[in-house]
Amino acid sequence: MKEEKKTKVRHLSSRRIIFIGLALLIFVSLMVYAHTYVQIHSLQVVAENDALHSFPFGHSTGTYAFSSTGCRWLVIWKADESSRSANYGYVCIFKVGENKSLFTLRTDLVVVSLQPTSNNTGWFFANLDAVLYETNRTIARTEYYFGEIGTYEIDFRLVVHVYEETLLGSFLREEISIPMETSIYYGP
Repeated sequence: MKEEKKTKVRHLSSRRIIFIGLALLIFVSLMVYAHTYVQIHSLQVVAENDALHSFPFGHSTGTYAFSSTGCRWLVIWKADESSRSANYGYVCIFKVGENKSLFTLRTDLVVVSLQPTSNNTGWFFANLDAVLYETNRTIARTEYYFGEIGTYEIDFRLVVHVYEETLLGSFLREEISIPMETSIYYGP
């Protein structure tokens, strides 16, 4: 009777081991398939030089580069000359490098907000007007106003969330604050 119980226990343990091994094999196969054959829409990696030449808004006011969770990003931005009506600023964010891992399908970012500051705070206002996600860049447009004649030292400061997408879901990895500083004269 003891021998019969030992045989059943060994038989159940063998079944569990086979089941766990099969489940792991299927999981690894799905991961390899997803990384190899499934195309997920996200920002494509572009060469830094190509990004600099494809800024569609003319000469830029500034650039900013940063790295996060295995990716390198290049931010190119432009603030328009001041006028009496609405003024617009344009920001393009390019992914210029990416290191993928077995468990990460993609790393991407989302524009969250604008946190502008100025030396003349009571007379300056800015907001995030629009965000457009394209295949090779993310474009954000800011709208800003001046209320008094003077020279304004402005930091538009764009806030983005960097996230990783895995087979298990998307995970926020980091919040990045991108400084965009400029000096603009408003007046006659």
